[in-house]
Amino acid sequence: MSARESGVHIDRVRKRFGSRPVLTDAEIHIEPGQVTALLGPNGAGKTTFVAIATGRLRPDAGGVSVAGLSPDAPGFAALVGCAPQDTGVYPTLTLRENLAGFGALYGVRGGASRVRVDELISALDLDAVADRRADRLSGGQRRRLHTAMALVHRPAALFLDEPTVAADVSSRARIVDLVRSLADDGAAVLYTTHHLDEVERLGADVAFLRGGRIRDLGTVDAVIARWGSARVALRTVGGEAYQVSPPWRRTGEWLVGVADGTDPGRLLARGIDEVTANGGRVVEVDIRRSSLETAYLRLLDGADTASEGADGVAA
Repeated sequence: MSARESGVHIDRVRKRFGSRPVLTDAEIHIEPGQVTALLGPNGAGKTTFVAIATGRLRPDAGGVSVAGLSPDAPGFAALVGCAPQDTGVYPTLTLRENLAGFGALYGVRGGASRVRVDELISALDLDAVADRRADRLSGGQRRRLHTAMALVHRPAALFLDEPTVAADVSSRARIVDLVRSLADDGAAVLYTTHHLDEVERLGADVAFLRGGRIRDLGTVDAVIARWGSARVALRTVGGEAYQVSPPWRRTGEWLVGVADGTDPGRLLARGIDEVTANGGRVVEVDIRRSSLETAYLRLLDGADTASEGADGVAA
């Protein structure tokens, strides 16, 4: 199977709602076993992107393929598992019945259904509530059920749109661990989230969506190297008053500097030299190294987010 016939390929998709562009030449390729986290502010177009990737919304231009099949091809739906933001469980059915019923839609029946449903119930720690009606589950339990429903037919590609929103700490951890295990088993995963710690726990690559465009794409380490910034703060005593110059600014008895990149050592040495040259002493140092959060904030600083589209699809 060629590279184009495996994984997820979303090529230069465009989408407008009326006169408002929501996505412009947005492109991501995800190989089997890879997790890509799609990050961006509210209104950037993430939900629209997922809707197009799963075939639920047609792009104005560009293309989508999963394992070589386009959304119009027979068999495409069976390759895709999707958990959108809104939970789609049937309230009067039990948790187990929801999973079995959803699996039946994809031909997962009989013994295979029972085995798969039990696997997911165990993996998400839902054994104690497996026979409870969905409308009597807690919010975190419903969120885990919602995610499990997207997995019951063992999809080759998984699209999760903020799967841990409103979930408790335990539910978040269970969902993230399960997603990582699915990728380890060969699934291609697109995962949107505002929780940056989940990105690192998943070992995901990251794609930053801003204003309807993919602004950067790569491993976490590569993105931090390109966009991260380190902060050094020096508490000083004594010395003459002097005018500080960028990247330094004075806040009370603290001298604070921010430097691009991942290594604050050079900035620290420069700050100490400057304080000493003016007769002062550094009595305390606080260093905050570059992180995915600092890269995210710098990359999206001043972002012109895409306007929300019809029915609030752009998110």
